Amino acid sequence: MRHVSASRDRARALMEDGYAKLARAFAADPDPVYQLRAPWLAPCTLGESHTVNGSLQAVTLIHGPWTTGEPHIRVTTWRDLPGQDFVPDVPDDLPAAAPEDIGIDVDGSVIPATLVRGPAGSWLLRADPGRVHLLASGRGPIGDLSFEPLTDLEAVVNARRVFLASLLPEA
Repeated sequence: MRHVSASRDRARALMEDGYAKLARAFAADPDPVYQLRAPWLAPCTLGESHTVNGSLQAVTLIHGPWTTGEPHIRVTTWRDLPGQDFVPDVPDDLPAAAPEDIGIDVDGSVIPATLVRGPAGSWLLRADPGRVHLLASGRGPIGDLSFEPLTDLEAVVNARRVFLASLLPEA
């Protein structure tokens, strides 16, 4: 049992180190990371992040439950870094249907976007506001797709801590 506890402690230390690196990269990055302006699904949780040589490359926020069969929205903001080819995850069940050209509100400005609607309520939105790219995907109602910069990284990291703690019982 002591081995399991030591492994859990090492895993937590590695995660906390990763969160600290993410916080430094987030604070130093001049470009925004986007979240839903008026989320109708909660909580908003850090899903994943990528840093390269201390530079923030991508952040995915999950609005709602992590269970992909439940209504949820994943919002990924990413930037192209020299020598890096980041491609965010796209839902597997989206058809090769013709995309709809729409306008969305990103930080108070309407910008062009592409929306693809899939079976069983899945959908994918792509926009390129400025120097970053924005990909939102979800299952369930699309709702108000307006975005604003994330200002409180600690809140989404804490939500991830709570989620991960719920998966592993304390031993």
